[in-house]
Amino acid sequence: MNTKRVVCCGLVLMLGTMLAVFPAAAADESDVARRAAIWEREYNAGNLAAVQALYADDACRMPPNEEAIYGKEAILAHLKAGRDQGPTNKIKIVVTSAESSGDLGYGIGTYEVTGPDGSQFDHGKWMLVSKKSHGTWKTQCEIFNSDGPR
Repeated sequence: MNTKRVVCCGLVLMLGTMLAVFPAAAADESDVARRAAIWEREYNAGNLAAVQALYADDACRMPPNEEAIYGKEAILAHLKAGRDQGPTNKIKIVVTSAESSGDLGYGIGTYEVTGPDGSQFDHGKWMLVSKKSHGTWKTQCEIFNSDGPR
C-alpha cells in the first residue's frame, strides 16, 4: 500500500472513531424556542396566567439581586410585581441554544426590555432547565441576570 493511501485510511479511521466517541447534539424536543415565544407574547400582552402555565408546580426562578422564588404561585406574584413596575415595558427573548435528552432539557439566550418609547431599559442573559412530566414540558428552574451597569 502506498503512503498516500495509508494516510487517507488513517484519517478515515480517526474521523470514524471521533464520531463514535462524540455523539451528535440532540435535538431540542422540549421546544424551548416555542415556549420562549409564548412567554414573550403572553407577558407583553399582560396575560401572566398563561406565562405561569409554562412553569412546573415546584418550579424555581432566580432573578438578579433577589432571593430565589419557589412554586407557581410565588412565580406569578413575582411576574405581577415586575409588570406593575413597568406595565408598558416590552420584553424580547432570543434563544441562542437549546437541547434535550430524555425528560430533561435546557435553553440559554438573551433578553431585552424596552420602555414605551422603544428605548432599552435592560438587557441580559438567561438559562433554564426544562422537565417533561406527564407528557408535557415545563420550565423547572430559570435564572437571568442583567448585562447593564450596576
